[in-house]
Amino acid sequence: MGTLHVGRITRIDLPDIVLAHVHAVVIAKLRIHEPVLVGWVSPEGHRDEVLVHPTMPVVVNYDADDRIGLVRDWLERLMRSANGVGGLQLTPEAIEELAAIGGARVDAGAPSPAS
Repeated sequence: MGTLHVGRITRIDLPDIVLAHVHAVVIAKLRIHEPVLVGWVSPEGHRDEVLVHPTMPVVVNYDADDRIGLVRDWLERLMRSANGVGGLQLTPEAIEELAAIGGARVDAGAPSPAS
């Protein structure tokens, strides 16, 4: 389980495979100086959202040291969500579905979270 820290107070715990995809999408938005709304359900069951702005620090901590392969279909799906009016919504179902792939399929053309 990795962690996405946004600003000083927001922390989102996600499976590494999910975190890698979210990281790639958030960085893609921030590179073009666009804020992105990220929503998720907290462990307590609350729906939380944070507007990630290019001026905010974003820190990503992965649990595993291995490089995680990204799945282009999922990157595109998450990017469409991020570009929509509701922002990047990390529903429990989407997180479960993405976590289930476990990084088994790697698309060579997909950007890595660190690039």
